[in-house]
Amino acid sequence: MQHLVVPRCDFFPHRRIKPYYQGVKFHTPARGIVVSLPINDEEETAMSETFSETVKEINAKIRSFGSEAVQQVMFKDRDGKVIGQVRYGFKPQYVFDAVNEILQPENWRYEIVSKEIFDFQAVVEVKLFIRIANEWLCKGSQTGQMNIVKKNVGDAYKGAVTDAIQKCFSLVSIGSDAYRGLLEDVYKSGPGNRPPANNSQPEPQKQRPVQKNQKQNSQPTQHHKASVSPTPTPQSEPQIAGVDYQRLNGRLIATGDTFNKKELLKAEGFRWDGAEKNWYKEVAVH
Repeated sequence: MQHLVVPRCDFFPHRRIKPYYQGVKFHTPARGIVVSLPINDEEETAMSETFSETVKEINAKIRSFGSEAVQQVMFKDRDGKVIGQVRYGFKPQYVFDAVNEILQPENWRYEIVSKEIFDFQAVVEVKLFIRIANEWLCKGSQTGQMNIVKKNVGDAYKGAVTDAIQKCFSLVSIGSDAYRGLLEDVYKSGPGNRPPANNSQPEPQKQRPVQKNQKQNSQPTQHHKASVSPTPTPQSEPQIAGVDYQRLNGRLIATGDTFNKKELLKAEGFRWDGAEKNWYKEVAVH
């Protein structure tokens, strides 16, 4: 493969051009436009096979991370309500780790095409480049977005770039299990990812008939003992990995890893207190 370097200008597009230039590729590094002369069929076939094998290795590496690499993807409105269907995707860092290990960091890069910062959202368009057999491949650009939380524009901008890069990877089938809908079972197989309601509710339900029998066949004093003995802990303190609880003024307050487990807390009846910045649930005071 030979390369010619000409000055940067607007007449050479950053892609394959019209049919009479078939096989000629253009790249635009800082020093000018690199024109790659046509490659033969054998070289092109070898590049394609090499890239396909690389993608398979990357996807195998991502799958090896298991449920740790999978997250729920939900779209919410300004009030925090979930819009549309809950989906499942790979956490970006696990995808990047797999790409860096198999492809190596020096063999992929990205460019910011455009960016816009709105009142509540950052939007960034990114173009991704992957080098295979010493040739840079670009499949186009993708747009990422991220909501601005507490006026933190920097984090929103970074999240939008990450979202766009991950979408670009999907164009070459990296992380394909996500858009094929194969990750829900993987996510639910992980510890703490399935709501524990079914495991925590049977215990108090079994004790209710005992209270009725004691009311009919025993003195009021015995009935009082039966109603006090089952503590509300199993019912009001769900077992969620990484989450602890505190009782304060008639509230059960969740502490610990509440950000990543907020959907499980919602399923258990917890609510967000914007003033105190915590998840809580009203409990009876005995």
